[in-house]
Amino acid sequence: MNSPTENHTIGPPRPGHGHRIIEGVSNPGRAEAHLLVGPRNRHTGRVALLVLLALLLVLGSAVVSAYHSLQSNINQTNIDDLLDREGSGPIDVAAGRPINILVLGSDIREGDSDIDGSGELGITAGMRADTTMLFHVSKDRSRIEVISIPRDLLVDIPSCTVREGEDFSSTFTTEETYDQFNSAFSIGGQTGDVASAAACTMKTVETMTGIHLDGYVVVNFASFQDVVNALGGIPMYFEEPLYDEFAGLDVGAGCRLLDGQQSLALARARHSIGNGSDISRIGRQQELVFAILNEAKNMNLFTDMPTLYRILQAATANLDTNEGLGDIPTIAGLANSLRNIDLANIQFITTPWEPAGDRVTLLPDAAVLWNAIAKDHLVSSSTDEWGNISVQDLTLNPPATTNPTVSADETGNDAPIVETPAPAESEAQANETPAAPVCNRDVAKP
Repeated sequence: MNSPTENHTIGPPRPGHGHRIIEGVSNPGRAEAHLLVGPRNRHTGRVALLVLLALLLVLGSAVVSAYHSLQSNINQTNIDDLLDREGSGPIDVAAGRPINILVLGSDIREGDSDIDGSGELGITAGMRADTTMLFHVSKDRSRIEVISIPRDLLVDIPSCTVREGEDFSSTFTTEETYDQFNSAFSIGGQTGDVASAAACTMKTVETMTGIHLDGYVVVNFASFQDVVNALGGIPMYFEEPLYDEFAGLDVGAGCRLLDGQQSLALARARHSIGNGSDISRIGRQQELVFAILNEAKNMNLFTDMPTLYRILQAATANLDTNEGLGDIPTIAGLANSLRNIDLANIQFITTPWEPAGDRVTLLPDAAVLWNAIAKDHLVSSSTDEWGNISVQDLTLNPPATTNPTVSADETGNDAPIVETPAPAESEAQANETPAAPVCNRDVAKP
């Protein structure tokens, strides 16, 4: 069992405010709990998911050059041979079947992504996955589950096919092993091939979960920073100063406008914040994903084409995907199929885990989560005061919605009267604290 220790996490949205608060609390469970993101404005999701489609539709005569410019930013690779698949075919972006995409945050230290110079100095070498999230889009396009997989999770890593050589034209296979989860990316990427690293991670996830993955997206440090900077920063409220020398994080208390460097530092920080584990920062990483989404909505990008294009350039620069997923028409088609999604139906869930020395292993409820996602079932999760995560398949075990009681009808006969109970308090409502000062870019300080 996890013992409660001092931890910094990001609380739920305060009434009337769209931004979250980073606060010091004594309950580590809140950092690992699933986050039902808000505010509950369906247009936030629509704007964020349709920005690329808007560009293609609105730029008019410039659409051809814009298309080619954005498309050339994305590195696509056919990985069917790495996954032992025979022609996976194009991704069906229209509603009708679920889509599962693995999003990987790479901390390779090369070029602009060598943020601390450790790559050039030879201190940090090789390819590693700093963050892994599984995005599940339901077949009716009404909801999205985002599953965070701890990098320190001990898992079976299957034999992987790795490309090598100057043009990666030859391959070799690796041995099966039992190691922490992010080793799969390193094993596959030992020759410097991002596609092999992503494919090995996909095979590991599919082996662990039984969930078929349609593709991957790899984002590096430089890309993340560029997106935040293109947005003009992300406003966040901090109840107390946060400092982590290793990650380069140094922000004061109050409403702060984080630039790309500080946003990345917040996502990476763990040595001086919380209990020093990878688990303790997962909540912050999930919050930053939402903060970027929310800020894009607040900027009203549909009426600011230069800013929209600048953000899209940043978002697609140095982006790696499997062949097909990175096609601009595919991205636009998926955005179009998600145009009516409500943000109340987007959940962030952390894989249920328990400590195993300085690593973690799966809790039994992880099997419930994997089965629900594989079958496209409704799912919910909660976290107790010790940080233990439990998952419920709401399709197999729907919550009670009626409570029959018996009373007399007008004829004097006993007749059942169905009473609908008040909605149960959500996890976010249970954790809610008094409203904090308004925090937006108009009042935020650097």
